[in-house]
Amino acid sequence: MSTRMVQPVIRPVRASDFAAACGLLARFFAEEGFTPPASKIAANLRAMIDDPFCWAAMAWVSDEPVGIITISTNRGVEFGLQGEIGDLYVLPGARGRGIARALVDASVAWCRERGCASVQVVITPEGQSAHDLIGFYNRLDFAPTGRSLVLFEFE
Repeated sequence: MSTRMVQPVIRPVRASDFAAACGLLARFFAEEGFTPPASKIAANLRAMIDDPFCWAAMAWVSDEPVGIITISTNRGVEFGLQGEIGDLYVLPGARGRGIARALVDASVAWCRERGCASVQVVITPEGQSAHDLIGFYNRLDFAPTGRSLVLFEFE
């Protein structure tokens, strides 16, 4: 694919897109160095699609799926309803053409339409070093919060 900017078609993941969406997510996780089972990816994506407080969308160029994004929302006392970008992936051959930006813009619009006060994204050290994600999101008007993320996982 060329490096010129394109206007991808962004649309929610449909039943007919489900296998392609799972494939994009599996590639994303493999590139990032972890491989959840395909059954887990499918089950979690299905749950997101079925949840009105979540959204998954794909970017299409010339009828080919080239990217995916997932969003979930949560409600807190401090901010009210807030969106969170969970996954953002564009195929390597399609990068640098504005597709990730189009996916983020569509996600921000989805969150705004639902009354979210903000949209956040967690950037891992690996994501920062490999992809300069802080720079990418800064160019899209996201700003660092200064907060640290800590996690408790159930086994």
